[in-house]
Amino acid sequence: MPNVFAFLSYILVMTLTPGPNNMMCLVNGSKFGFRQTLRFIAGLFIGVVVVMTGCSYFNLSLSRFIPSFRPIAEILGGLYLLYLAVRILRSDETAVSANTHSATFVTGVAMQFVNVKLLLYALTVTANFITPYYESSLVIVLICVFLGFCSAISASCWALFGTAIQRFFGQYRKPLNIGMALLLLYAALSISGMLPRIKLLLK
Repeated sequence: MPNVFAFLSYILVMTLTPGPNNMMCLVNGSKFGFRQTLRFIAGLFIGVVVVMTGCSYFNLSLSRFIPSFRPIAEILGGLYLLYLAVRILRSDETAVSANTHSATFVTGVAMQFVNVKLLLYALTVTANFITPYYESSLVIVLICVFLGFCSAISASCWALFGTAIQRFFGQYRKPLNIGMALLLLYAALSISGMLPRIKLLLK
């Protein structure tokens, strides 16, 4: 059974922080309206589920053919989370890309396959929280659908409350960045196996 708190913390930070999907929804929401942006969000949902499912089976294949892949994935996942935590702490502003596309379903699906943030997120979240614990296709697909819903809900928030969220991030950026960095640090220590050792040291 994976560490649920670390799993949910990672999902929260990765889906709510600014990225290509959220920035597209922010701009498209203000440009075309929330209803129009819903088509993009629907495509985003399908794309995320497909990418997550593909990464899950990719990680399962690696685990079967390379038995020692799990500890490698844990170390890489932990290092990636630490990198994200540092990036968040050092970020000074939330930039919105000027190159926006229309809010279409096809754009929402296609964008997920070139979204570097999502691809790295998918590889790390599946390798560290899903495939080490589950091999049932039904369970894996259900978890990937859940991850897709999380991304879609976050994107909807950015589309619906884009201006307010942007202002909120601007006003309270520092404490929000510290909070998200701490959540990522917790997730990094958890998946790298360091958390139990730290708990033992503190006792």
